[in-house]
Amino acid sequence: MKRSPVKRMLVATALVGGAVVLGTVASGSTFALLNSSATSPGAVVRSGTAEFTVSTPLTLPTAPLYPGAVASGSAVVTNTGQVPLSVRIAGLSLSGSGTTFSSALTVNVSAITTGTCPAVPTAWQGTFAAAPATDLGVRVAPNGTARICVAVQLPTSAPASAAGAAAAAFTLSIDGKQVP
Repeated sequence: MKRSPVKRMLVATALVGGAVVLGTVASGSTFALLNSSATSPGAVVRSGTAEFTVSTPLTLPTAPLYPGAVASGSAVVTNTGQVPLSVRIAGLSLSGSGTTFSSALTVNVSAITTGTCPAVPTAWQGTFAAAPATDLGVRVAPNGTARICVAVQLPTSAPASAAGAAAAAFTLSIDGKQVP
């Protein structure tokens, strides 16, 4: 009796599969070669709370902006947690609906631990259309403070349709990332 080609192929596949399984089970050395462990002396695990509070809120001048003008101010944040934190920009959003004027604005931010704010901070720049999360590069120890310098600018390239349009309130979100 002659077997069909499909049946012969199935039998051959089953035999090869069985041989592979039998070879893998019989060879315990592969497991030993891929299994290893080591101890790490001096490892320390620490825990604590991470928290920022705004101890001096941000206030910006209310004078009208014109192309090229800048309105700047600062806020002070305090690390009230138990671990050091790196100050980050987490987001920028309009509190109401956007206008041609608000969509033309750029917001610049830096964080400093000593000194005065620059006229136009340079660590981060964003718009209401694009505000990437960014680390500002300032580390704040527990119970330490940092000044967040903020400047809102209407670029000289702002469209003429932005003239006379109302501005909207905005929220600049900051947070802290735990650092060693």
